Amino acid sequence: MYLKELELKGFKSFPEKTDIVFKNGITAIVGPNGSGKSNISDAVRWVLGEQSIKSLRGDKLEDVIFAGSDKKKPMNYCEVSLTIDNSDGEIDIEFTELTIKRRAYRNGESQFFLNGKPCRLKDIKELFLDTGIGKDSYSIIEQGKVDEILSNNPGVRRKVFDEACGIAKYRYKKQEAERNLKNTSENLERINDIYIEIEKQINPLKNQKEKAEKFLEISGRLKELEVNSFLREINKIDKEAGEIKLALEESENKINTGEEKSKTLEKEYEDLKLESEVLDEEIEKGNEYISSIKEVIAQKESDINLITEKSNNKKREIDRKKEEIEKLSNLSEKNDEDKKEILQKIEILSSKKEELEAALEKSGAKNKEQKENIDNVEKKIDELKDNRINLLNEKQSISNNVSSLEANRDNMNQRWRTIDESTDENEKNIKNTSKSIEKEKEELGVIDSEFENIGKKIADNTNKIEEVSNKISDLEKNITDNKYKLNEFESKKKIYVEMENQYDGFNRGVKEVLKNKKLRGIDGAVAQVISVSEKYEKAIEASLAAAMQNIITEDEECAKEAIEFLKKTESGRVTFLPLNVVTPNLIDLKDVKSKIEPIGVASELLEFDEKYRNVVEGLLGKTVVIEDIDQAIQFARDTKYKIKIATLDGEILKPGGSITGGSVRNSANLLSRKRIISEYSEKIDELSASIEKEDSELKQLKEDKTKLYAEKDKLVSEKNSIEKNILLKKAEIKKLEEKISEYKTNIDKLEREKESISSNMEYTISKLKAANEKIEEIDKKSEETREEVERLNKVLEESKNIYDKDRKEFEALNIELINLNNDLKSLNSNTSRISMENENTVIRIEGMKKEIEVDLKEVELFGENIKAEELEKSNLQKEHLEANRILEDKKIKRTEFKNNLDEKSKEIKRNEREVLELREEHYKTNSKLERFKSNREGYLNKMFEQYDMTFMQASELRDDELQISKKEIDSLKREKRAIGSVNLDSIEEYKETKERYDLYSSQKADLEESIAGITKLIKELEHNMKIEFVEKFEEISNNFKNVYKKLFGGGTGELTIADKENILESDIIITAQPPGKKMKNINLLSGGEKALTAICILFAIIISRPTPFCILDEIEAPLDDINVYRFGEFLKELSQDTQFIAVTHRRGTMEAAEYIYGVTMQERAISKIISLKLQEAEKFAGII
Repeated sequence: MYLKELELKGFKSFPEKTDIVFKNGITAIVGPNGSGKSNISDAVRWVLGEQSIKSLRGDKLEDVIFAGSDKKKPMNYCEVSLTIDNSDGEIDIEFTELTIKRRAYRNGESQFFLNGKPCRLKDIKELFLDTGIGKDSYSIIEQGKVDEILSNNPGVRRKVFDEACGIAKYRYKKQEAERNLKNTSENLERINDIYIEIEKQINPLKNQKEKAEKFLEISGRLKELEVNSFLREINKIDKEAGEIKLALEESENKINTGEEKSKTLEKEYEDLKLESEVLDEEIEKGNEYISSIKEVIAQKESDINLITEKSNNKKREIDRKKEEIEKLSNLSEKNDEDKKEILQKIEILSSKKEELEAALEKSGAKNKEQKENIDNVEKKIDELKDNRINLLNEKQSISNNVSSLEANRDNMNQRWRTIDESTDENEKNIKNTSKSIEKEKEELGVIDSEFENIGKKIADNTNKIEEVSNKISDLEKNITDNKYKLNEFESKKKIYVEMENQYDGFNRGVKEVLKNKKLRGIDGAVAQVISVSEKYEKAIEASLAAAMQNIITEDEECAKEAIEFLKKTESGRVTFLPLNVVTPNLIDLKDVKSKIEPIGVASELLEFDEKYRNVVEGLLGKTVVIEDIDQAIQFARDTKYKIKIATLDGEILKPGGSITGGSVRNSANLLSRKRIISEYSEKIDELSASIEKEDSELKQLKEDKTKLYAEKDKLVSEKNSIEKNILLKKAEIKKLEEKISEYKTNIDKLEREKESISSNMEYTISKLKAANEKIEEIDKKSEETREEVERLNKVLEESKNIYDKDRKEFEALNIELINLNNDLKSLNSNTSRISMENENTVIRIEGMKKEIEVDLKEVELFGENIKAEELEKSNLQKEHLEANRILEDKKIKRTEFKNNLDEKSKEIKRNEREVLELREEHYKTNSKLERFKSNREGYLNKMFEQYDMTFMQASELRDDELQISKKEIDSLKREKRAIGSVNLDSIEEYKETKERYDLYSSQKADLEESIAGITKLIKELEHNMKIEFVEKFEEISNNFKNVYKKLFGGGTGELTIADKENILESDIIITAQPPGKKMKNINLLSGGEKALTAICILFAIIISRPTPFCILDEIEAPLDDINVYRFGEFLKELSQDTQFIAVTHRRGTMEAAEYIYGVTMQERAISKIISLKLQEAEKFAGII
């Protein structure tokens, strides 16, 4: 149980509707001074029944209603609603959620509501007895509660410990027992009449009840078995699901750890990679630098070698040129001799060439003519062969087509015959199926008629049930309303009767005289002997005023004895009216002249015994009653202010001109009590008769409804059976119609196929005829072509033989001419060459001599260049060695980085594999959990569908020891069906009737024994109070010692009973020894020590009797910071069992809170609630 929600509207500084939702744990409410935060704890105290406005920091009830602001008008009422979660059933009531509402109006009226229904303050107090919740309990702890513990008044402190030890309920029970004794005697007279009436009703109800009980017993057992079966399956699922959830959490943690590790490894890898890349760039640059040096060195070496080579080449060139000059001179002489011999050979060969060219020309012309003839014949033969092959291919293609056409023709003939057979069969099926449809439709018509008739019966039955249900609902509502009114009237009547009997509203002296039956001649007070209609009550009350409490006596002696009694008992003063001496004082309205018509003389508007006429006329005979104040003033003017006047609203105009009027507090109803009691008695009799009549009507209607439902079940069963037959018939007809449609479709398809076959057949036959004619034509052309090819082949062979012979002769002459031309060409070429060579040789010799001179100068320059290049090369080689050394160092370092990167990469991959495996496992586990959830939902749905129960409701039926048998469940279901219809209301009706029967049977004997029984009960209660107080006090005392050490950081605290002989009335002594000090009475401690000691006691009480919720209103305000933090930490420990709502402005308490609300007053006199975080709350409360 915990405080769920607080709703304020119009209460103090909260004019607007304000909802504050609370959760388990610790909630802090903070705000600047004067913001209205303490109004929240005042609201809780007020709604729980606080009657003392001073305790709520006010003077009168109106002070709790919003008084208005500069921009907002005052409100006429206020209300506070407190919602408590009672799902654990700690409060013994049927509701899982309780909403207590209190509403107050400016006229002083106050109302209480419990879950929306009006109730009494007493009901609220009884509801929370010994729960630790209440206006005076330790569920609301403010500085005043701390003061009560620290109070020097023993009764104040004792009250706190009585509530804490749980003995308040015994005191209440004792008082209740005494009241019950009185009430029981008043009921004795009507027991016998009721008993006889109940006896007539009980036997018929018993038979119905036994049948219903059997039904409920089976249903209850079945429900118990099935619900427990469902619960066990759900429990099994929950247990396994819980393990899976733990595994999921562990898996998620591992995955998160793995992912975090992956991020770390990747970052490390990237860092290494970045450093490695930087190093690679440096190595690359180093390599490029070394390569550039090497290239320069190589270039230098190449240049040196090139220059050296050039120098050597030049030297060799000079030597070669000198040798060449000598060779050229010898060659020139030889060439002159060769030229002469060649010219002689050319002359001989030129003559022979002319003869061969003439013979070759003649032979070539003859060969050319023969070759042209052969080519023409071969070309003609090839063309004829190609034509014949084309003809044969065309014939083969046409032959293949003919075979295909002939096969198609045969297939079409066969298919034509098959189609005719299929068409006949389909037409036969259509005929047979149509007959079946007609038969089925006839049967369907009969069933439809039956279905329509039974539908009308069900509709009539449903209308009757609805009509009866509406009547039952209206009757039940009327009965409930009437019973509520009856209870209300009886309660109110009882209050007025008790007020009348106890003389409530009378002064003490009047009460004592009226109660003392030993005094003789006491007729009663004036208010008791007169009756007045409601219309004149205010006028008469105002006129009589205090005289209503005057006591009428038989004579002066009786009055004297009563006065002596008052003096002796010191009970105050009373005015007596002895009947034998009191004289009337009556005005005659006929003598009064005024434009205003009075209602009458006050004494004439009453009813009373004639015995008291003198008294009545003496008190009211001179008072005139007028309609309103305006008429009264006019009447007074007309009568010169000589007559006492009373208005219907209670204003009084006295002789002499004084006027009394305005608003007065509700009086004690001294005049109206009798009238009100009589009115309530009449209403109670009317309602009782009405309820009895309506109960009888309701019973008859419920019986009619049961019969109607039984009739409806039978009709619905018949209807379902007929409807099933209709559906079957319609399905069968539809199936047969579909078959006919299918047969017709088949026939249409077959007809279309025949048309297609007929068209294709004509086409195929015409194609066959044309193909055969074409084949004959091709055969004829092919034979003619073959004969022509044979003739041309003979001509070609003869021509080729002649051509071959002549060709050989031509080729021989041609070869001889070619050889001769080649010889001539070679000789002419040699002649030209020798002449050219001789000219060139002379030129070359002169040129070489000049080149030798230039080459000698170049050789000398090459030697100088070689020395310069060698020096540059030596410098570059030194630079190359140094660059190589630096590069090698970096390569070694790069190798180390590469190894580290490889290792890191492997580690990342290993971790990724592990995370992937974990994710796969997590997915499988989660899928399993979803299956469990689905199964669990299935059981919950079954439970709700079958028994209209939620899981929480079903859990109340849980029995782990119950043996569940499916065989028993099936058997119970059969038994339940066999019982048939039952009247479940009969159980409650019989129970109520039997309870009344038993009650009235035993009450007479009980009443005779009640005094002895109640006396014994009171003694037992006192005994139990002592035992429970001692046990609980010892527990609280031990808790106090432990809590004291924790909050003080050491020291000792003790609680002792001052008078152990009178435990129930004894004072409680508190002693404390803070760390490093001597044991002292609490009154000798410092202010902070006192406050902390009182807090220790309150916490000790809460530990002993954990209250569902506890509101702390700045009780830690006097503590220093260290003790506030200890206070906050200890609150956390206690919040496991108790919900705490702390109104505070201390940081330590805020830090302990799980939820923080701020109270702000942005507009003067109007508070608002906002939700805050810790830092916001500290700023808000003005801490930082």
